[in-house]
Amino acid sequence: MTTLAERVADFTANLKLSSVPAELVEKAKVTVLHDLGVGLAGHRLAATAYAFAREEGAAPHGARLLIDGTSVTVEAFALATGALVHARTQDDTQVAVSTHLGATTLPALLALADRAGLHGSDLLAALIAGYEAASVIAEGNADVSTARGFRASSVYGPFAAAAGSARLLGLTAEQTVSALGLAAAFGGGTNQTWVAGTQEWRYQVGAASRNGMVAALLAARGVTGAPDALDGAAGHLRAFTGTVPDTPELRLGEDWRLRSVTYKPYPVCAINQIPVTLLTGLDIRAEDVVEAVVELPADDAAYPGVDAHGPFRDVGGTLMSLPYCLAVAIRKGGIELDDLYGYDDPELMDLVRRVRVVPAGIPRGACRITVQTREGGTRVAEHAPDPSTFDWDRDETADRLRAMTAETPLTPARLEEFVEVVLDLDHRPVRDLVDATIIDSKE
Repeated sequence: MTTLAERVADFTANLKLSSVPAELVEKAKVTVLHDLGVGLAGHRLAATAYAFAREEGAAPHGARLLIDGTSVTVEAFALATGALVHARTQDDTQVAVSTHLGATTLPALLALADRAGLHGSDLLAALIAGYEAASVIAEGNADVSTARGFRASSVYGPFAAAAGSARLLGLTAEQTVSALGLAAAFGGGTNQTWVAGTQEWRYQVGAASRNGMVAALLAARGVTGAPDALDGAAGHLRAFTGTVPDTPELRLGEDWRLRSVTYKPYPVCAINQIPVTLLTGLDIRAEDVVEAVVELPADDAAYPGVDAHGPFRDVGGTLMSLPYCLAVAIRKGGIELDDLYGYDDPELMDLVRRVRVVPAGIPRGACRITVQTREGGTRVAEHAPDPSTFDWDRDETADRLRAMTAETPLTPARLEEFVEVVLDLDHRPVRDLVDATIIDSKE
């Protein structure tokens, strides 16, 4: 019987873009647009990662950092670009497995493709391979490992980067098995960052991207990884979930997991997107709120930091806290990046304490909000997601990015050029994409 890694590798190593349904190639391009777009809009929050890359990873023939064009090692590029894409936590999410696939896959692929002058069609095929690989490995396992304290993006993200990088490098299925085996040895990270309000979260995704890429580069040089590194008796799944679950039929190339990747309208945790969207539609004034009770599925309600009321010391705490996010949404009718720094505002924090998160027997991703007002009235809003929830086409994604133009380093004209290049990526070299983000010192 073949192992899980062997079945995944056989699919990803042989994946051709021409075999992918056209609507999924389009979704891959839209996903790149969204992830790099929100990364550009959050660039100021990636300053430390960029300084680290420039100072510790300078290389004359490496990959060029987005925005400033500095040539650095591919490892430094992946770490810094992961921090860039994830800076606003607004990058894409594979909700079913609680994993940020863009921030863990795209940095590695951009690094390798820019350094080697590869084509955008190759990057898109590799991106899809990475998304499918990590999603199928994490299915049925991410919830269990998350409940044990591990962050899914850190645990499963390296598989996305490894499978994607292996496909981009043209590795055989056997070499890809080794890349996945090595990635299993390089993954890990916890959710304590959300509880403590510290900054590991911003670098976990870049580290996952770098580690998965290094796994593929080592496999290309003949380093072997255990073929049963995932489902072996002492393998990855046993280590992170406590058991070796039965592997269902994978249906790779039939049930495309990319279809279920979603985007974020707000720069906060994925769990908080629907509640914030619901509450903004209720048109309630802050001074009228006696209490707001938010019902979430039990796993979402228990996710570290989601029910936190503070005190907060960094945006890592506020973006995860649903009471904080809803308090901001009540006051402002939405959330912008700078709103995440209001944790020293006593009136806002008083409102935060009036929001409670409780578990409920409702479908995954669903939410019900009940608001008690000072007039004695009750307002209720609820929503259960469907396949169209936060699944935008190219026009809506581009329009949302245009609304953030002032937060990006690009002029409106340069932003339009960037959008055009990304949406035509299957017909262009990757260097065109990187060029479209680089700012001349005179601009």
